[in-house]
Amino acid sequence: MTAYATRALVELRLGDVLRLEVLLADSQGIERPGALDAAIADAQEEIDAALASRYSFPLTGTVPAQVARWTADMALATLAESRPGGLGGGLAKKADRARGEIEAVRKGMLSIPGLAARDLVAGGTDEAPKKLTDGPAADGAAGTMDKW
Repeated sequence: MTAYATRALVELRLGDVLRLEVLLADSQGIERPGALDAAIADAQEEIDAALASRYSFPLTGTVPAQVARWTADMALATLAESRPGGLGGGLAKKADRARGEIEAVRKGMLSIPGLAARDLVAGGTDEAPKKLTDGPAADGAAGTMDKW
């Protein structure tokens, strides 16, 4: 599976390499193996679950910048939450903003540049649109409009 964010992007979004090292460190100041990868994977899973009905997620190949940014911000917030004393400093707000944008995409109010949305019927479901019929159907059942 394609990683939606890299360590370099996470560092860039945070703006402070030393602070990232603190977020990743254990109580002895040693980086916890896999902590960043796990936080990125958690963010990806959340994004995939939210947007799979609207776009072809999980992504493969090139990841749109918007999705990479959401992933990095959500991963940083997860890392900050796992630290004693928080160390959040606005990271939770960035993650909340990302989740708000994801929800807007899920509802069809925003789009992801560079990705083709799935064809959905009104209401955001994959169900086929209902056909209204007048008079008996081919199988002898009443038409949908006859029930009114």
